[in-house]
Amino acid sequence: MSAGRFGYSRHSVLLAGLAFSVVLIVAFGSDLIVLRHPDWTIGDGLILGLGAAIVVLHYEKERGRLLAEKLRVIRDINSSVRNELQVLYACLDHPDKLRVSVVEHSVERIDCALREMLPAHEHSASPPPEQTGERSEGDVRRRA
Repeated sequence: MSAGRFGYSRHSVLLAGLAFSVVLIVAFGSDLIVLRHPDWTIGDGLILGLGAAIVVLHYEKERGRLLAEKLRVIRDINSSVRNELQVLYACLDHPDKLRVSVVEHSVERIDCALREMLPAHEHSASPPPEQTGERSEGDVRRRA
């Protein structure tokens, strides 16, 4: 499903419309009951408050699940990047030609890990070399 101008999918808008309709009907019905039986006002408030609490609890549970997933992705990225940085640090003792190939290989693996764990939302036709990890051999030697 594609997102509209404000980032909402058709499914989200239909679900919000359904929720609006249900709440409107329930509130109208409860108002009719309270008008006929004024002593039920407290019960009406409690039922509507309970409904609102259930909605908030569901929202918070979903939000917590999404945050936990984001933290898992960050942990995985951190682990992958740390492993490759250890390889880069260990290659400092090697000759220049070997160091260049190790650095290029490590940069490719970091880039691959980032692409797997954080898929890009917008793809450009040809990103600049700084973003793709493509560097000339001279750049790698100056940085190493």
